Amino acid sequence: MLRHARWVLVLFAVSAVLAAGCGGDDSKQSGGAASEAAGGKDCKDADKPLTDAARGHVAPLKVGTDIDRVTVDVCRTSDEEATAVVIAYGMRDDSTRDIRHQMKLIKVGGLWQVTDDIDSRRCQPGHGAQEFSDQYCQ
Repeated sequence: MLRHARWVLVLFAVSAVLAAGCGGDDSKQSGGAASEAAGGKDCKDADKPLTDAARGHVAPLKVGTDIDRVTVDVCRTSDEEATAVVIAYGMRDDSTRDIRHQMKLIKVGGLWQVTDDIDSRRCQPGHGAQEFSDQYCQ
């Protein structure tokens, strides 16, 4: 039980650091018709809780992996629905270079929650796809 509590505290601390900007390695965009998260839809202004929910969803990735930077692109399509694209660039991994999370979020009880997350990856040279793909790197 104590070991589980420590792990939860570590994840919470990492999430808090990521939400605070983590030394400037994060960038975020608030939608806009040209954003990747917009998917051709018009976006309303994204609020901080929405951006934090999208970024926080990939926080466990940051625990075990050194990453160069993370981008967060959100599109709030209504007061209760949004999409987001979070990309972790420059992974220190033998096969995987970057990971992209394409998410759908809904607002439940005043909090944004991820309801769908489609992951794709871009591989290191010689280890598979050089564009984002659902295939695993070799």
